[in-house]
Amino acid sequence: MTSQAYVINDSVTKRGVTEPFELQVSRSQITGHSTVSIFGYQAAIPTTGFIPIWENATTYTYPASAITMTLLSSSASDAGVTVLINGLDANYNQISESITFTGANYTGVNTTNSYFRINNMSVTAVPTAGTSNIGTIQLQNTGKTITYAQINIGIGRTQSAIYTVPNGFTFYLNRSQGWSNMVYTSGSYGTYRTWTINSAGVNSLVTQRPFVANFVSERLYPNAYAQKTDIQWQMSATGSAYAAGFVVEGVLVSNDGTIF
Repeated sequence: MTSQAYVINDSVTKRGVTEPFELQVSRSQITGHSTVSIFGYQAAIPTTGFIPIWENATTYTYPASAITMTLLSSSASDAGVTVLINGLDANYNQISESITFTGANYTGVNTTNSYFRINNMSVTAVPTAGTSNIGTIQLQNTGKTITYAQINIGIGRTQSAIYTVPNGFTFYLNRSQGWSNMVYTSGSYGTYRTWTINSAGVNSLVTQRPFVANFVSERLYPNAYAQKTDIQWQMSATGSAYAAGFVVEGVLVSNDGTIF
């Protein structure tokens, strides 16, 4: 048999000539642009009013000022688990830090940074490959009375449809989509809304709509949310408490084009 040289079938997209803009953003090839993907889940949306889609079936409380927070787990088996915290400081600038639980500190270890907002948390290292967090991981005030972020057992990251636009950036929302396990009956439905507070303290509802089972909202021209805007993708249920999951996608763009 005659041997043949290995042939590489190249493509223009590999060289970035006609590669889609969205893929280039995801590959960090566009200066001052980054993707924002937000996932929210709640197993029992209450029938008593609107809440953001996050780990707790309650409304969300923001810190009144930038504070040191306490990270804790419900299980000593999370010793060796590392959690990355992403948030904003008193000026809404992006800050982050990693905390590793030990056998002694899983009941509470204070952050080095002072946080005004928390955008997400994720497990970045585990002592045993193929595992995740064994206990419920919470980020709370030092008095352990208010929860600002939570990772449910075995999930490995927050599932919270709560986001604050960092200082110096604008968030362009492309798509929001939600699903629920509600059934088709005349008295059974959910109501979805996008709730915001801007830097001047003005509260507004950008989107509000009833739905059954699922919905999708796509923008031909993305919605722009200015720096320092708090956003919550919320839901209420009528007839019965339902499970619901939300996905939000958009692009965070630097206002002055700097690299971040």
